Amino acid sequence: MKKYSTQIRSIKQKLALAKKADSDFKVFGARRHRYEISPPASLEEVETFEEKYAVQLPACYRTFILEVGNGGKSYMNSGAGPFYGIYTLGEHLDEMTAGDPISFLKNESPLYPDLSDEDWSKMRIILDDDDISGKDYYDELERIFAGIMPLGPQGCAYLHGLVVNGPFKGRVINLEKSAELKPIFAYENNFLDWYERWLDEVISGKLISNAPSWFGYTAPE
Repeated sequence: MKKYSTQIRSIKQKLALAKKADSDFKVFGARRHRYEISPPASLEEVETFEEKYAVQLPACYRTFILEVGNGGKSYMNSGAGPFYGIYTLGEHLDEMTAGDPISFLKNESPLYPDLSDEDWSKMRIILDDDDISGKDYYDELERIFAGIMPLGPQGCAYLHGLVVNGPFKGRVINLEKSAELKPIFAYENNFLDWYERWLDEVISGKLISNAPSWFGYTAPE
């Protein structure tokens, strides 16, 4: 926790500054979350989640929900964050598959930042089989999206996820639910850096003047 204490203080301050900078809620999704976030989760809630799903949450995200806030009253109970915000811990875990989240969150994610189009096509090729059964289709989605926790909605079939298992644990990744489009990792090394960059771009006016914006899909300037 102490590792992120300075950054957590900064994020709390910047949340207030972001709401002031975007008082008319022109940033995409801001009219829904209005830069508000519910009180933090309790340690008991976090530990219960980790035990249930056999996963240890990334320290960066864990610190955020314990010290900044956990979800909100916006769209799908999300709190302030990019696009339509950040989900409450434990909610909407079935966003990407029809199966039990227990069966795939505990497995390592097979995805990586420099995944080529060719390798992505090979990874999901079975999904293009017209004769695939419904069960096999969702089993394949569970394999592809293993180790990724739905983090928040971007609209339509898009969302941001958090890698909770694997070499890139703690990284945010942009996803399309049907796996038709290749996942795109955000450039930041962890959730807190990604979240703070979003606040910086709201405060600077970048996301206000360029709305709607595909925040997190391109490198920071």
